[in-house]
Amino acid sequence: MAGLISSLGVGSGVLTSDVIDKLKANEQKLTITPIDNKITLNTQKQQALDLLQSLTTSFSSSVYSLQDSSLYQRRTVSGTNSGVSVTAATGVDVQTFSISDTKLATTNVMQSGTFAASTDFVASGSGTMNLNVNGTDYQIAYDATTSYDDLKTKINDIAGSDVSASILQIGTGSYSLVINSKTTGQDQQISLTDLGTTTGPGSLNANLLNDTLTSGAFATKTESITGGTTGTLTLNAAGVNTNFTYDATTSLSSLADMINSDATASASVSASVIRDINGQYSLVLTAKNGAENQPITITDQGPGTLSTSLTTGATAVSGGVTDIQTASDASFKYNGITLTRPTNTITDITVGVTINLLENAATANINITQDAQPIKDNLQSLVDSYNTMVKQLDSMTLTDVEAGKIGIFNGNNSINSIGRDIRRILTSVNSDGLGLAQYGVDVNRDGTLSFNSSDFDTKMAESPTAMANYFSGTTTVDASGNTTTTDGVFNTLYKNIQNLTKTNGTLTAMHDGFVSEAKSLATDKERALALLNSRYDTMTARFVEYDSIISRMNNQFSSLQQQITMAVNGTNN
Repeated sequence: MAGLISSLGVGSGVLTSDVIDKLKANEQKLTITPIDNKITLNTQKQQALDLLQSLTTSFSSSVYSLQDSSLYQRRTVSGTNSGVSVTAATGVDVQTFSISDTKLATTNVMQSGTFAASTDFVASGSGTMNLNVNGTDYQIAYDATTSYDDLKTKINDIAGSDVSASILQIGTGSYSLVINSKTTGQDQQISLTDLGTTTGPGSLNANLLNDTLTSGAFATKTESITGGTTGTLTLNAAGVNTNFTYDATTSLSSLADMINSDATASASVSASVIRDINGQYSLVLTAKNGAENQPITITDQGPGTLSTSLTTGATAVSGGVTDIQTASDASFKYNGITLTRPTNTITDITVGVTINLLENAATANINITQDAQPIKDNLQSLVDSYNTMVKQLDSMTLTDVEAGKIGIFNGNNSINSIGRDIRRILTSVNSDGLGLAQYGVDVNRDGTLSFNSSDFDTKMAESPTAMANYFSGTTTVDASGNTTTTDGVFNTLYKNIQNLTKTNGTLTAMHDGFVSEAKSLATDKERALALLNSRYDTMTARFVEYDSIISRMNNQFSSLQQQITMAVNGTNN
């Protein structure tokens, strides 16, 4: 209608476009502006609610961490040093213990006699070398073409899971084969013997063999070493006698165990039962710990009858292998009690506690306690996020008539209840008389929270378990297998916040309501504008028509006036 509006007033000079615009602007203030104001307020409420939801989510994250029982299962260890280190898994019992008089477990390191070159041959004929470690026999074939390099490779290929072999240059034109057990512990002592062939002895170079005493053959490991009577045998090693009682139940294997378990005997020899290439078994006593080049003998003291395979039927071998480091168990005192283990990493005293022995003759007083720092960090985070949230809540619900300040959610009961419900939980006291204030979380005069870590430390020290139960609840199972769960203060608080933020929660419902209202207001505005424009388009068209009529009437009046004037003038003439 722009063209029409521009023509207004041509005839009358009264019905102008400015008059129409003023009329329309005035009616727009009465009908459209109130809707615009509602849209603006709706937008402001949505923005405020988005901020509140964000702050509530942040607060909820802090509460979630504090209601999670795993937070209270963390442990801290004090008292470790360069000689003993201790780690504690999540949830282990709080405890203290002492470690002293440590002696480290060691691997076995054996060095062969020397040879001129690694390409030298290890034997003049064929046969089988037996490597025994930790009760396992590894049989390694050799022949007249097998070099020391070849033997080293075969040992690593065949027995590499338990030992490692290398060739060490001692000096110019002087080499040794070094064999090292891969695991610590007394049972890792290595024994090298020559099994020969099925028809006779072998020809392995003696510098590859231990000093050993090998018994005659037995059919099985479990075969009794006596005809059925009880008696005493004497083991002499490194000039020291050790007596052992035997009876009808004493087998070849049990005799080996008896020797290895005896502190005196095992200081000089290790006992093993090996299976030869004919499928028979022998007891092998291997010199160790500096007992090489000294006789090893077994003597029957009676009154029983010991198998002659262990006495007159035993064969002594003098070899060139030196025991550089004897395999030994770790020993230490745990709370004054002497314990031994085959490894320097001990995990079987208390489930979840790992003790690492690092030095000989070490001492440590270990204290495993509740790791309080993560809890305190989360409490401080809770206080910070709560204070930020509650300040916004107070601002949004403010009523200050004198200052003329009204919060955007003033009078909104749903928003007002958020702060009230959270404060009620934070200031509550449970049936055991416990409250957050006792743990350093207190309400200030302005409604904000503060956290005193010293108060927390003091209260937690009384009972870490009571603290954990109060914060994150307990779960008990009765004799019938029925489970009972009791919420802690932060379980209760978390559920309260979830009621605000879940799909059909208070804040979510409010958000959906504002979105729906915004769409409705936009529709109302669009409809009102359409009606207003339609009405003023019609009004403008009518005004143009009226102005045209007035214009024609003005023209007719002007013509008539001219005629009258002419008539008057004619009469006068």
